[in-house]
Amino acid sequence: MVGTCVGAGLEARARRVTLVSCLLAAAIFAAIGLGVALSGRSIAGLFTHVEEVVLAASGYFYATGMVYGFLAAFVILFSACWGWTTAPLLASLLRVAIVLVGGWMLQQQAPQLDWLYYLVAGSTVIGALTLGIVLAIWSPNRRVLMLSG
Repeated sequence: MVGTCVGAGLEARARRVTLVSCLLAAAIFAAIGLGVALSGRSIAGLFTHVEEVVLAASGYFYATGMVYGFLAAFVILFSACWGWTTAPLLASLLRVAIVLVGGWMLQQQAPQLDWLYYLVAGSTVIGALTLGIVLAIWSPNRRVLMLSG
């Protein structure tokens, strides 16, 4: 719908569709993520009974489950922003850079697995916020406006 609205020159409608879709997806996935974060130990216990693995998996579920809403917002904004700009590519590269540089920095110290989980979760939040800011301030590029007539 966003691409159709942008193509038709209906920028305000495209922004509304994006906002509603983003809020709805974020709310649904935040609720799912909260359930995953709170029941991570039970989920991990379905697959193994090795305590170290269950502990590591439950830490991962807790760290990432808390940002499921941001992940949903990132995916919606990623798709919607392609009508305006190439920012989704830059936001994805930013996330990768954060994880690579942050992971390398963590490996220079005495690494703890939970830190890596929080690094990935943090990159997800930063990516979603970056795309949200871009969408809020960016207007369609001239090529899109010329093509839409």
